Amino acid sequence: MFKRLFPIATILLCGLFLTAVTRAQEQEPAQLFYRLVNEARLNEGLAPYGWSGRLADSAQRHADDLALHGLSSHIGSDGSTKEQRVADALYFAWGDGAFVGENYWVGGGSVQDAFGWFMNDPAHRENILSEQFREVGIAAAVGADGQNYYVLDFGARPNVLPIFVNDGAESTASIRVAIRLTNEEAYPQGEGTIYMGQALDVRISNTPDVEGRPWQTWEPLIDWTLPDEPGEHTVYVQFRDGAGRMSPLSTDTIRLLPGEGTPMPPTATMIPVASPTVTPSPVSLAPTATATWSTPSPPSATETAPQPTPPPGRPSLTPVPIAAVTATPFPTWTPLTGLSVIDKPARPVTPLPLLYALGAVAVLLGISLALRRGN
Repeated sequence: MFKRLFPIATILLCGLFLTAVTRAQEQEPAQLFYRLVNEARLNEGLAPYGWSGRLADSAQRHADDLALHGLSSHIGSDGSTKEQRVADALYFAWGDGAFVGENYWVGGGSVQDAFGWFMNDPAHRENILSEQFREVGIAAAVGADGQNYYVLDFGARPNVLPIFVNDGAESTASIRVAIRLTNEEAYPQGEGTIYMGQALDVRISNTPDVEGRPWQTWEPLIDWTLPDEPGEHTVYVQFRDGAGRMSPLSTDTIRLLPGEGTPMPPTATMIPVASPTVTPSPVSLAPTATATWSTPSPPSATETAPQPTPPPGRPSLTPVPIAAVTATPFPTWTPLTGLSVIDKPARPVTPLPLLYALGAVAVLLGISLALRRGN
């Protein structure tokens, strides 16, 4: 009896496993959204967005609220605005309400549908391709009616300038890497004696001790050499502006694989890379996004500093062309399918239709075999 049931049980377990994997894949829309956003930015010659857990907390609060109450608004059910939610999450942004933006989407479609709609709407596209924002937090929720709710919160904080080793790749086979630097575009003049403006030079190290390292001119991409031993390596960068104000250390980590590959050249060899293709969902309820703003600001990436005095004036966002995303060259080492979320490891996205099909086939085979055994 056991021998007869064992094949049936095995097939049914395989079907359940594939179903579980499918659901797990569906539960990672934030990682997929993050990858699509940064691919679009790289294709436009912009640095990726750094991931902010605090912005993600703010986005999750709003996504859950929208889903619970069936809302389609930037205003929460409690009357909260995006600026209030971001401040409540202790994300201290530039400018007393400046430099915080939000996109949200409600509909029965997928992440790709929502992303496609964002990229075809001027205000949403401007947030995704902003030259002032430097960080993003993304969240998703599902309503009782089965609708998907996606929220993206964008921001820029004083003295927080994300860096990306090989554009956020998780690993490399070469000790030669490229460091992509961001800069202070939200408030280029800085403020006071602590909050730096636009960086003119940087110093880089493979250890936290950068004091002995030479200063070099800031460039968007800088060639760098990792220690020649396999394992995790962290790169440390300190920025300095024309007034001598310096940032805390910015870091990014990459894993060097055993056996060094062919070293990359010091400057990027450029190749065209196709941009992602997306189709807007006809059932989406498309809200209007505005690149709105918020304040506070920490002197370090630890996100625990007191708020600064709001800087005078309100800088405005540079308009972004509304044309469709076109492929522009960027370094050959750019890992378009491996961009990592800073505090949430990126997971590969398996095609959901394939997993559904495999799960269904396995379950049908189990039922068919059971019926034949019974006969």
